[in-house]
Amino acid sequence: MGRACEPARHGDSEPARAGKAALRGKRQQKRAEARATTMSEIRLVHLTKRFDDTTAAKDVTLEVEDREFMVLVGPSGCGKTTILRLIAGLEEPGEGEIWIGDRLVNNLEPKDRDIAMVFQNYALYPHMTVEDNIAFGMRLRKMAPPEIARRVREAGEMLGIGSLLSRRPSELSGGQRQRVALARAIVREPAAFLMDEPLSNLDAKLRLQTRAELVKLHRRLGITTLYVTHDQVEAMTMGNRIAVMRDGQVQQVDTPLGLYNHPASKFVAGFIGSPAMNLVEAEILGGNGDMRVDVGSFTLKVPPQKRGALQSYAGRPIILGLRPTDLFDPRQSSPVEPEPGNALEGKVEIVEQLGAESIIHLRVGQDELLVKVDGAARVEPEEEMPVVVDLNRLHFFDPDTESRVA
Repeated sequence: MGRACEPARHGDSEPARAGKAALRGKRQQKRAEARATTMSEIRLVHLTKRFDDTTAAKDVTLEVEDREFMVLVGPSGCGKTTILRLIAGLEEPGEGEIWIGDRLVNNLEPKDRDIAMVFQNYALYPHMTVEDNIAFGMRLRKMAPPEIARRVREAGEMLGIGSLLSRRPSELSGGQRQRVALARAIVREPAAFLMDEPLSNLDAKLRLQTRAELVKLHRRLGITTLYVTHDQVEAMTMGNRIAVMRDGQVQQVDTPLGLYNHPASKFVAGFIGSPAMNLVEAEILGGNGDMRVDVGSFTLKVPPQKRGALQSYAGRPIILGLRPTDLFDPRQSSPVEPEPGNALEGKVEIVEQLGAESIIHLRVGQDELLVKVDGAARVEPEEEMPVVVDLNRLHFFDPDTESRVA
């Protein structure tokens, strides 16, 4: 009789759901406050790693600031993943120190470093459900089942996979699998995330979407993140700062705009930017009053603010850098007016039409220059095309050291 008098239970009432939501909000706030008072920067000090005769990381000193999203970018084989594996404890350094927060972690096991790693291939257990994959690490740590369930549910809601918890990886798309891998890392609530090219297996549209989700996720969680990619567009759009690597060494660390506007070397100049910077051999002519840079097929005036640094290169070879976005077709709307010393002309070889913009491959003497123009511009192969140059945006590099001169 008493059982018949109990209210029917068809789910939580509205006040109960509101109460649970408020409780989740308080828990998230407490965790965010706890993270805010714990410094989780990552510091690498003169880190070196060799594999037989190959030096994968050479005297790397790098600091990822607390709560920062830093991107390691560079061509395949430059040592990016090795750095990540050293921090995670999956490889042992030959020399140097690894600090996470105020702890030297060189001799700590991976499980004791308080980091979570997201791999390129997702690394999901195929025989487990999504829920079990996400919860696996917490169960190994003997966490209480109610706490595990709560964290799995919150991560699922956060990443939009709450309705997929009963499925297995084979029933998911690539993007959904990637979200599961991210959820598994998030529930750890680690001091830092390490992400090794997590988007490289996704198609272009999904990669763009997931990229934006990762940036939003970082802003929400505020967890120190080191992200590895070979895609410089991905690096430019995601990182607070970017570390450019080459042959096991860090070439430059700066903000995306800092790298774009002030590349420290010829390599960074050619790697950062889409399309890549035009780099041509040239020679400095004249003196401080009338300095020019001669490419052979055209000559440009050197702006006054760069002449001092180039004085010692008078009569000597130099590498001239011209970004495709700093070359303009004067027949179209152009911020630069043609004048003596800033104009050249070439023959159009290829027109890459990308919709809103077009990339022109322009043959100028022995050199090919890329020019980015408005997609509405009517440019045809084989036609002669005039170009004006923003002289204030010229870049100069030493041909021997490849370092930036001006």
